[in-house]
Amino acid sequence: MTTRREARVGGATPTALEAAASEPGVSVLQSSDPHMVTIDASAETAERLRQKFGATHFLEPEIRRGLQ
Repeated sequence: MTTRREARVGGATPTALEAAASEPGVSVLQSSDPHMVTIDASAETAERLRQKFGATHFLEPEIRRGLQ
């Protein structure tokens, strides 16, 4: 999850870390840059984040599959 560059100006938009941490069902995996964080969330939670923060943040899925 990344805060859009144009949304960072002025400080009115929450950082990606603040936005992700505010949603239940989201685990923050990496947050050294609060505007670009790696999170773990279900597909449904990710869609909810996209709907809620899509105008100010980018969300890109990273699909991990275990070996069976």
